[in-house]
Amino acid sequence: MEELESALWGMLPFPLELLTAVAVFAFPLEKRPRLSRQAALGLLVAVGFSALFFGLNLALYWVSPAGQSGADWGRGASSLLWCGLLFAQMALIVWTVCAVPFREALYCASCAYLIEHMAYCVRLLLAWLLPGVSTDPGAPLYFLSIGLVYLIGYVFFVRRMVRDRHYATTAVESLWLTVSVLFVVLIMSVMATAYGFEPLHGAYALLCGGFALVGQVRQQAQLSLQRELNMQQQLWLRRKAQLEMSRENIELINRKCHDLKHQVAALKHIGDPEKRAAVIDSLQSSVMIYDAVLKTGNEILDTVLTEKSLLCGQEGITLSCIADGGLLAFMDAVDLYTLFGNALDNAIEASRELPQAERMIDLQVRQKAGLILICVTNQFSGTRVLGEEGLPRTSKADAGYHGFGLKSIQSIAEKYGGVMTVSVEAGMFRLCVSIPGEREG
Repeated sequence: MEELESALWGMLPFPLELLTAVAVFAFPLEKRPRLSRQAALGLLVAVGFSALFFGLNLALYWVSPAGQSGADWGRGASSLLWCGLLFAQMALIVWTVCAVPFREALYCASCAYLIEHMAYCVRLLLAWLLPGVSTDPGAPLYFLSIGLVYLIGYVFFVRRMVRDRHYATTAVESLWLTVSVLFVVLIMSVMATAYGFEPLHGAYALLCGGFALVGQVRQQAQLSLQRELNMQQQLWLRRKAQLEMSRENIELINRKCHDLKHQVAALKHIGDPEKRAAVIDSLQSSVMIYDAVLKTGNEILDTVLTEKSLLCGQEGITLSCIADGGLLAFMDAVDLYTLFGNALDNAIEASRELPQAERMIDLQVRQKAGLILICVTNQFSGTRVLGEEGLPRTSKADAGYHGFGLKSIQSIAEKYGGVMTVSVEAGMFRLCVSIPGEREG
């Protein structure tokens, strides 16, 4: 019974150590809005599975006679399975609590498992170097070593790895790190326990874990730099497109002014009332360009809508706009310009393929049921097929770049806690962005 009680207390600290390590690595990440419900669900699943396999381990330990190699290996294999499933449950907790994709949650759990094992290795080395001092759970040196390792891990690794409340990783990179960590932590631990070279394993695993985390810090820095370079390139392309648009608008205004000058000069010499009325009508049509200046209550929105309205006038597109720009005062200027610029550019591009009489775009910004709704509707020719992500598929040769505008809109919507939806029906394309209307501060 004493041996069983010792085994029981020996298994309990590990889940708490791993959960604490996961909390250290998940602390800077973006949290989900409904934290309590998601956390309770994740913890319930984790505790349920852990309790199940914890009980199986105890049952196997109870029925297996001590001293038999087969029984020892059976208990080792059962413990190995329990640790692996506990690791998966920790990744599930991160995924349910934090607003991150599962690959990022898996990456976070892998790094946490690594730092937990490094703390375990420090205790092994301390027990070997200080035979008279206890490092068992509950001893002062136990808490001191774990606290020190976790603190070093947070200061030197976590804070340098997180960028914009996320870990930059791909599914392949996350899976590769997980496999490597599980091999070092689980397989090597079982081998060290079975063959009795735990101090050597502790030093080796400690070095491996340190080098792995240093490598992850460098990888995160490189990915962050690459992301910044990509963003700079996108901003440069966007500024180039904006400059070309401004040039087109200036040319349009210059042509209108040139026509006005000649029409005013001709008006002085026209005596026929009918011809004079026709010239006056032409003058009125020319000055209609100033009706393109829209006032929505938001200066940034007025700028982008005026620019796109001028372009629509040049392309023979009717732009209908009902927008309360004051609802969007909380949005960043760049996000606002990018969202409406991309949405209207896509609608203008689709309208160019239609006969001039059918070129119409409808834009609405309104509030309904606590949500700010931004909807852009336009007709299109041909067919549009939505892909798995809910975005239109393309047959263009530059498919890698096509659709960037919609993805950018989707990213902006998610940034403000909203969603983007796209619908295609009866030759009508409708893009809607829903953002929570009640903002703090």
